[in-house]
Amino acid sequence: MIRIRICGTDVRIHFSFFVFNALIFLFRSSSLILAFYTVCALHEAGHLAALALCGGRVRAVEISGAGIRIVTRKGGTFPTRSSVFVLLSGPAANIAVYSVMKLAGCGGIFPLLNLSAAVYNMLPYYSLDGGAVIACITEGRACERTAALAVKAMGIMMTALSAAAVLRCGITALPLLIASAALYTGDIRR
Repeated sequence: MIRIRICGTDVRIHFSFFVFNALIFLFRSSSLILAFYTVCALHEAGHLAALALCGGRVRAVEISGAGIRIVTRKGGTFPTRSSVFVLLSGPAANIAVYSVMKLAGCGGIFPLLNLSAAVYNMLPYYSLDGGAVIACITEGRACERTAALAVKAMGIMMTALSAAAVLRCGITALPLLIASAALYTGDIRR
C-alpha cells in the first residue's frame, strides 16, 4: 500500500487499484479510460459536496480496486439521515450528469458511463454506496442480521451471474466477474 498526505488528508492507494487499472488498460481504449476516471471524479465530488453541506470533514481517502472510499473525521455523531444523504449524493451526481447530457442531446459513451456508475454504486455490496446505505439504515435495529444475510445472498448471486456472463460472452465479461468476486470477498472480510 502506498500512503501519502495531501493537504492534511491521508491518501492510501492499495495494490488492487493498480491491478484493476492494468485490467482496464488491457481491455479498453485510452479515451474510454479517461472518460471512466472523469465519471469517478464526478461521483466522488458529489459525495464531497454533500459531506461539506452536512458539516463533515475528510480524514482519509482509500483507493483500491473496489473503488474510492472516503473516511470522515470522527467527532460527534453523524445523523443517519446525513450519512444516507452523503452516500446517495455520489450516484445522484452521476444521474444528474447523465440527465443533463441526455436533455442536451449529447450521445456517446460519457452519459452511459455516468448512468452505469450510478447503477453500479447502488449495488448491495457494503463497499459500495448501496450496501453502505443498507448498513447505515439497519445498524442497531432488529433487521440488521436479516439485511446482512440478504446482502450476502445478493453478492453470491451477482458473482454467479458474472460467471455466467463470462461463459456466455467470453473474456470481455471477465472484468465484471473479477469486480463482483472482489466486492463479495471484501464484504466477507467486513
